[in-house]
Amino acid sequence: MQKTRSRRALTVLIVRGIALIGLLCALGTGLAVESSTGAGAVVRTAGYGGGQMMTADPNGGYWTDSASGTVTPYGGAPSLGSPALSGLTLSKPIVGMASTPGGNGYWLVASDGGIFSFGDAGYFGSTGALHLNQPIAGMAPTPDGKGYWLVAADGGIFTFGDAGYYGSTGGTGVTALGMVIDPANGGYFIVESNGSAVFFGPATTTTPPAPAITTTTTPPAPAITKTTTPPAPAVTTTTAPPPPPTSTTSTTTTTSTTRPTTTTTVTSTTPPATTLVQGAYVSGGTPSAMASFASATETSPTLATAYLPGNAGWTGMDGTGGSLNWLLGPWEGSHYALSLGVPIVPTNSSGTAVATLATGATGAYNSYYVTLAQTLVSAGESNAYLRLGWEFDGTWMPWQATTASAEASYASYFQQIVSAMRSVPGAAFRFVWNPDAGAFTESGYSVAAAYPGNAYVDVIGLDAYDQTWATPQTPANAWTATTLPSLTAAQQFATSHGKPLAFTEWGLSIRSDGHGLGDDPYYINHMASWMETASNDVAFESYFDCNAGGVNSFITGGSFPNSLAAFSADLG
Repeated sequence: MQKTRSRRALTVLIVRGIALIGLLCALGTGLAVESSTGAGAVVRTAGYGGGQMMTADPNGGYWTDSASGTVTPYGGAPSLGSPALSGLTLSKPIVGMASTPGGNGYWLVASDGGIFSFGDAGYFGSTGALHLNQPIAGMAPTPDGKGYWLVAADGGIFTFGDAGYYGSTGGTGVTALGMVIDPANGGYFIVESNGSAVFFGPATTTTPPAPAITTTTTPPAPAITKTTTPPAPAVTTTTAPPPPPTSTTSTTTTTSTTRPTTTTTVTSTTPPATTLVQGAYVSGGTPSAMASFASATETSPTLATAYLPGNAGWTGMDGTGGSLNWLLGPWEGSHYALSLGVPIVPTNSSGTAVATLATGATGAYNSYYVTLAQTLVSAGESNAYLRLGWEFDGTWMPWQATTASAEASYASYFQQIVSAMRSVPGAAFRFVWNPDAGAFTESGYSVAAAYPGNAYVDVIGLDAYDQTWATPQTPANAWTATTLPSLTAAQQFATSHGKPLAFTEWGLSIRSDGHGLGDDPYYINHMASWMETASNDVAFESYFDCNAGGVNSFITGGSFPNSLAAFSADLG
């Protein structure tokens, strides 16, 4: 295998159009970069130091990132989320950052090789589960954004996705500071602490080497099945995003140039092809109403969303004396799975709350949830998705958890409910922790404080509607400035906890205050694409086909003809 070495390679990188300044900033080396002002003068600027990373937005602007995972956009670069924004505590510092080819996403890499992806950046694997002789020093994406390389401080190269392995600088005794790609030749440069930048690529490879990491894809199991045996609670503690739930184990040859080639058992981290289960909330709440929705949208929903009554006290909510027969009866024996909103602070007929979060946290209401579980099991809904106190971050809910003490009470109350309902024989419920999607980017709000723990959560649900307060209020700006940052922050939170996402409510929006985008096929197209991207790990979606609460989302009602056509094309 041949390799090309040059101490003038930094100049070569500029000639070949590679973002050298971004590289030096990412490396935090403090190296000086000379650039012409166009008037013959030379301006000397220092690269970022102090643990700062940087990557350019191809559309203009750039992002910086700190070692603790705080991403800051500049010059029009979109805000797409960060570990810090998601409330994650990192076990290892961020050491590298790279943007996707279109500038609509970016990756962060920690020194242990843990990968954090945002926007349209795909997750193709990491070294987070491997023992490394030296920490990761940086990363670079492939030109098409469908893979990436990681470089360790010893010069070892790790490849993921469609990234090819062309060589490394391991064993030279020189510390690697980072790497950049060479789009012209399809390879990469490894930048060393002695000032050299060494190129490896297809043009310099005489024999095809084995890739450093190979990955496999396994089709996922269907997301929704009828069961009678309760699943074991999933307890995971992670500090870097784990692989998606579906994975395979294979024996793989891992190449690192600081140690002999060894055979290592590696868990595949290539995301599987998505199997997105479709659902809806429909007025009428019957299988025939769902069939009408399916016909109008040319889709095949298998999940129906409904809500337990929250204005008739505990008796109206838990099914005592057959009080829920009107709601559950039509679905019995149907092919639909149910996603049920569970009002954890019911009110009486006068609108007065008959419970509090703090009292619920003590277990005082557990008997009502045992009764509810028995009611659901008897009705054949033992595997229903249960959205306990959905949109708890909103002031419009009786169970609002918008203070530190309320968040703590909500989390404890959630635990009490789950434990009580799982105690019922035959229960196999899937418990959904369901804030509003905007909670993940809302200034001053911590979703982490209200999270009850992995042992009590099966799915992280999001309620997301096409609305924005950003200006200008265009579909593209609404998506980039409002919707996408919330989704990426939520996805990062879910991945860090090893949980799938679900869009428990989502829809278009006509609002009386003018902040809804109306007939917006752009939103439908982008939501469908985001949900069907395997690395985002979305288990199901449920469109809110209704005009209620002053917000019109009724896609089958004639208000959104262009969006209806997009919905049918994307999800039909």
